Amino acid sequence: MENSKAYDLPVRIFHWAFALLFVMSFSIAKLIDDDSALCSYHMLSGILMVSIVILRIVWGLVGSKNSRFSSFKLRPSELIAYMKSVVSNKSQRYLGHNPASSYAAILMMIFTLGIGFSGLMMSLRINKHFFEEIHELLANGFLVVVLFHIAGVLLHQFKHNDGMIFSMLNGKKAKIDDESEIKSNHPLVAIVFVIFLIGMGSYILKSFDGNTGKLNAFGAQLQLGENEHDEHKDERESFVNEEHDDDDDNEEDDD
Repeated sequence: MENSKAYDLPVRIFHWAFALLFVMSFSIAKLIDDDSALCSYHMLSGILMVSIVILRIVWGLVGSKNSRFSSFKLRPSELIAYMKSVVSNKSQRYLGHNPASSYAAILMMIFTLGIGFSGLMMSLRINKHFFEEIHELLANGFLVVVLFHIAGVLLHQFKHNDGMIFSMLNGKKAKIDDESEIKSNHPLVAIVFVIFLIGMGSYILKSFDGNTGKLNAFGAQLQLGENEHDEHKDERESFVNEEHDDDDDNEEDDD
């Protein structure tokens, strides 16, 4: 079976870095107690996820043919037709993203940006409980999309055996007569992407104080972990304010 180049190196690097960061963030959030110092690292990996999504959006505008959002199959009619064909004996093949994977990719990027924004609001203590609910809802929605995406890839590979399951490793799929392969793997862009990932990861880790749970980065300070000192301080201030209010009430009663 003759193969064609389907995905360039930057897209494949993004795919696996994105997947690993999500697994790390989600696992820490679900398995590590909120009071643990390790819990902050799910937020750090989340920040890195948002960073590479922004980079992927740029590449989705200027990258190779199958990496561009303009190549994504996002018309609802295409998705409906594709899903119908999946349950039939002949599902349509695409050299780039099929309608289902196109929607999955877009949804995962949107979920990531939403998770990042809600996490930022939580760190800034802005409507914290509300954004905690939103944060968890988006994370669970992300997981559902991931599970459907994996199931779809496995089903497609089972039906067609066209190399789709390995396409994000070797960048190749079985040739499609009416679709041309990409012209370059863009290795120089891939190197820049890797340098960015390593540099951003190092910067975030160096800017994070594990003892206080504070991140001093990008000209701002974010409280990622639970700071027991601050919590006790807030509790003391609240207690003092309540006592002060009670004293005022007693004085009014005496009058």
